Amino acid sequence: MAILLHGTTLVRAKQIETSGPDPDFVEPGSATRAESFSTCLESGPFPLGTPQQCARRKAALFPHEGGPAILAVDVPDDIIALAVNALFPLSQGLVQFDAGAGLEALRAAWPTLAKEIR
Repeated sequence: MAILLHGTTLVRAKQIETSGPDPDFVEPGSATRAESFSTCLESGPFPLGTPQQCARRKAALFPHEGGPAILAVDVPDDIIALAVNALFPLSQGLVQFDAGAGLEALRAAWPTLAKEIR
């Protein structure tokens, strides 16, 4: 098991905590589906910025969504392994769940996973 972090807004963190990652989620003002769920290892490294930085950026874009929040999820290693590949090696700290690369397994296990909003 590893703790994965997802930086977002409080409104979205609560929604994801309850319902799981939604590949059909569309941000306000966009026409593009999310399709994937990006997280990072709690221990890093953070090539795209820390989860706190990501959450602050998202909250600045969507100021009516309750401010920055971090969703922490304890994910089994076998599900994480489905998302790891040459493009997304675990050593870079980013764990991106895509269709056919762990997203379905993550969504299926979601109700049983320990989650916390920070």
